[in-house]
Amino acid sequence: MNDSTASLGVDDYGIHNTEVSHHNPIELKNLISPSDSRRHSQDQDGLHGNTSLVKEIDWHGETVKTYPLNYQTVPLVKMQVIACLIMFIVFGMNDQTVGALLPTLIEYYHISRVDVSNIFIVQLCGYVVASLSNEKLNKHFGMRGGMLLAAALCIVFLIVLASAPSNFYVCMFCGLPLGLGIGILDSTGNVLMGSLLVHKNELMGIMHGLYGAAAMVTPPLVSYFVEWGHWSFFFFIPLFFSIIGMTVIFPAFKFETASKYDYLCSMENKEHNNDVEEIGDDLQIESSKTSPGFFELLRNPAIFLYSLYLFLYLGAEITTGSWFFSYLLETKSSNKVAMSYIAASFWTGLTVGRLCLGFVTERFFENEYRASKTYAFLTLSSYTLFVLVGSINSNSAFYFLVLFLVVFSCGTFIGPLFPNASIVALQVLPKRLHVSGVGVAVAVGGCGGAAIPYLAGVIAHTVGIKYIPPLCWIMVALFTLEWTLYPKFIKGHDEHF
Repeated sequence: MNDSTASLGVDDYGIHNTEVSHHNPIELKNLISPSDSRRHSQDQDGLHGNTSLVKEIDWHGETVKTYPLNYQTVPLVKMQVIACLIMFIVFGMNDQTVGALLPTLIEYYHISRVDVSNIFIVQLCGYVVASLSNEKLNKHFGMRGGMLLAAALCIVFLIVLASAPSNFYVCMFCGLPLGLGIGILDSTGNVLMGSLLVHKNELMGIMHGLYGAAAMVTPPLVSYFVEWGHWSFFFFIPLFFSIIGMTVIFPAFKFETASKYDYLCSMENKEHNNDVEEIGDDLQIESSKTSPGFFELLRNPAIFLYSLYLFLYLGAEITTGSWFFSYLLETKSSNKVAMSYIAASFWTGLTVGRLCLGFVTERFFENEYRASKTYAFLTLSSYTLFVLVGSINSNSAFYFLVLFLVVFSCGTFIGPLFPNASIVALQVLPKRLHVSGVGVAVAVGGCGGAAIPYLAGVIAHTVGIKYIPPLCWIMVALFTLEWTLYPKFIKGHDEHF
């Protein structure tokens, strides 16, 4: 499924300036007006390492600390990366839990497929609110406040779900705050990793790989809890990781305050000196006076295409992951434990793809766009096989092995597409639009991640669940076509294509 600017004219926003590492201390000083005082920190607060990279600024009576986004030289950045990795485990489990529990929830609450699909819509509402509110959260509470809020929402409402609410609507409502928390994590994590000075492809892949790994183990784990007779106890697992994440977030983001965000925005405005930046084909906004709104941002071709891509991509990924288990139970076999392992093959492949293909991209492709184009065509080929193999009715072990491998390949090649698309978006977007641009894109993407699975539930209820694979294939074909045409609409960035 909401969740920060990568560059604001100085070297940090928690999601830091990818260009600042090229400046020496004198050049950094020139980015700030003479009235601002700057002094070197000798690190009394855990910013161990090369202290010359850490700067202290007096800003409206408060001390703001800035540092480059390099986990090798600034250990606090390493803690921020670790915090995001931990919370993406919660993210992955959350996204797959509903799909793995669909048959159980229908039976436990005596509801229809359409009713249970409402959980996707409720989570979407929270996710979209978070994505569109990220900039305001940073402005009023800093990144620290946003990350703490996200972890707290996960902790509180996972506890509620672990208690197995007697009313389905209580269970459904929990999706709203969980979607809000996940939305904050999604935007923050993607821009943070995409803006790293070193190893961004690898760490972006690892972060999304952990998401996939968490989603991969969820169906088998849920099945065991269901067989045990305590399905709700599964929620103690993501609750455990949420608590660990909270304990890391406290020290990791302690300097990412509202004052720091205000300082960085002010420095960016001074640097641009009321320069005018084009936000859309017709629209121009004065950077020092206004912030573009949702629809204004969508008029930027890079943001619009990134948003549409995520809408289609997340629609295909989450629909496959959420409905494949139910599809197997109804069309292949009623053995829940055995089918849960086959369902997990998609997330196994997605995890392998994100963990491994990030290194392949770095070493064998000229850039992320070309790598993603190759992976997209391989994904389309795999989904074509998925539709063909899924149309065969067989109970043989060989058939299930083939199905396992085909779905595994679907996950493997679709896996790196999201992180790679995020990196490409950060490359072609003006740096001042990283916070708002990524927020809008993941909000629109979240709509696809909820609307398409909901549509799948309606299709399964009305015409049959056997039509789920063709629906996923259509989504994959559409985002592959869009990615192929992407360079035709993005001008002035040929080096990234």
